[in-house]
Amino acid sequence: MATPLTSMQTAQSQRLDHHTLVDAAIRCYSNASKRNEPELLAKAYQLAYQAWQSNGEYIPGINLLARIATHRGDISDAQHWVDLGLNLNPESTGLLYSGGHIALTRNNLDLAEEYFQSASRISRVSTKAPIFLAHVKLLKGEYVEAFQHYRELAKTHADDPQVRNKLLEAASHIIADFYSQELEEEILRWFDFDDVDYNDLRSLTVSLLKHKLKLSESGCPIEPAVIAQDPLLLKAMSHFYFCDPIFERLLLTLRQSILLSSSRKLSIDSEYLPLVIATAHQIELNESVWYISQQEQSLVNQLVSLAEKILTLDTVKSEDISGILLLIMMYQPLKQQRIYQRLVDLNIAWPDTLTGLMSVAIQQVEEMRIIGERLPSLGTSDNQTSKKVQSQYEEHPYPRWTSLGYNHSADYYASLQALFPNQLNDLKPTHGRINALVAGCGTGRHALRLARYFDRMQVTAMDLSVTSLSYAQWQAQRYQLDINFIQGDILLSKRLEQTFDVIESSGVLHHMKDPALGLEALVKQLNPGGVMKLALYSRQARTLVSELRRDLEGSIPETDTDIRCVRETLLQQNSDNWGAIFQSSDFYSISACRDLLFHTQEHVFDLQQVRRLIENAGLEWVGIVPPAGARQLAADVLKLEPAYLTLNDWHTLEQIEPALFAGMYQFYVRKPAGHIH
Repeated sequence: MATPLTSMQTAQSQRLDHHTLVDAAIRCYSNASKRNEPELLAKAYQLAYQAWQSNGEYIPGINLLARIATHRGDISDAQHWVDLGLNLNPESTGLLYSGGHIALTRNNLDLAEEYFQSASRISRVSTKAPIFLAHVKLLKGEYVEAFQHYRELAKTHADDPQVRNKLLEAASHIIADFYSQELEEEILRWFDFDDVDYNDLRSLTVSLLKHKLKLSESGCPIEPAVIAQDPLLLKAMSHFYFCDPIFERLLLTLRQSILLSSSRKLSIDSEYLPLVIATAHQIELNESVWYISQQEQSLVNQLVSLAEKILTLDTVKSEDISGILLLIMMYQPLKQQRIYQRLVDLNIAWPDTLTGLMSVAIQQVEEMRIIGERLPSLGTSDNQTSKKVQSQYEEHPYPRWTSLGYNHSADYYASLQALFPNQLNDLKPTHGRINALVAGCGTGRHALRLARYFDRMQVTAMDLSVTSLSYAQWQAQRYQLDINFIQGDILLSKRLEQTFDVIESSGVLHHMKDPALGLEALVKQLNPGGVMKLALYSRQARTLVSELRRDLEGSIPETDTDIRCVRETLLQQNSDNWGAIFQSSDFYSISACRDLLFHTQEHVFDLQQVRRLIENAGLEWVGIVPPAGARQLAADVLKLEPAYLTLNDWHTLEQIEPALFAGMYQFYVRKPAGHIH
């Protein structure tokens, strides 16, 4: 029989062995996550399992097994460990937190909410459960609750990028019912967040300002000088472009008044200077989409001529020219003026109040021009439609974006399996990189999101427009992401001399002369068994746009002046006919408006045409990415989850809700493993 001392030593040794194994498993798991090495992940699991065998009641070890199993994609095993651990300790916040993530992986939002709520109730500081509880509320479309959760979290977790980005995402669904000074102060702080999409604050901020300024169709009773000093208005105007006809009319009136008074004196009243600078920012953001009268354009032209004379002086300083430039910039970006190159050459030192504005107006434009000169190209296509589309996006690159938003890093294949659980069971995460092509990448936001938020992705991004690609490459450098950008036509894809595991082409094929030929070219570059994401215009969702294009009798506006005039005509009609168009944020910038309403080439589809397009290309259907509102609609009408809907089911839902696919049909297809060209 062992002496008590020997028994104590043995127990201590067992505890030491157990902790040593767990520590080793944690180190191994951390390295496996960084290196994306399945072998290391398997070793981490083995070590954690040995630790559990040594001490079957050690909760951190059991939780580690659940986390590793989740990472490996073995969700059933992960749930087993969570259930086992919670039977031992129902109040383990770590296990409840892991259970919430497993439920999220399974897309079981109600269960995820239950787990995160339980963890938050036990402790709001020991885990990030409160953050993910808010996240689940957001996913469920419970926007008011999600927004309130994030408002509170932002007071203590303002440095957390997830909280910052998701707060703004929740805010994008909120309209203020009344003016609140407390809310205004919070929004002003949110405008100081880094790397967020300020556009998400648009609806909340504009609605709050309408109440504050008592702004309505009948006008604004607040004095112009007071409006010109409003901190929330000024901050908003320099962070996002306004998408509201009433505000557009107010700002147009103020702009005209300031131009007329300032051009006579050749100086700007100090009380209006902040508004002038903010308006110049607004014009940079909306690319001068607001209507310009002949009188105003004549005055702007005179100011440009005057600036041209002043800039001939070698000793010109910022104070000699800044006032005149600001009046010009209230109407059109500097890069559109003949004085632009002289400003580049002079490299004037601007005061702090103008540094940010001039950096966007001059420095960034030059940086992108230089980038464009260095981009590789597949060569010139002789397709006339491609040339027309290329010309459009050279003039008006789309979309202009400033933030990638926030996502957790994930495995691309595992994410697809979660989205389509019955379609891609044989699509296994593989060791090594995933080669992806973004065909028609535009200004690059989606390509950058793929590279930033999905593990092992090697992204090649191709587009017709050098201007668009220059913006994309500039943003890639800003985010320190390595993406292979190439100028080229999809019809010349074979010149890439590379095949891909994944191809994504969203909103592109419907702008080609023959979408089927474009798809055929992409299929040839897709590896057998590879997946492809496509997005195409819905005929039903585009009914109003198609009607407008018919009303224009084939005279589709292409120049900035023509686009401004057509917009103004629509706004002056004040007709409910175009209400849905006025509600689109794309109506309120030049490039977005042209892409939305006046594209040089577009096709629209219904779901039966989509089916035929896919079948004729020899591709297998996977499924549609559920648009906003689809989950509830499918549950109410068909008693099904979106993952289980057929094309006919989606057609049924679109007949009930014609605007369901306003964001296009977005869907995945797959190339059969035995496909041979």
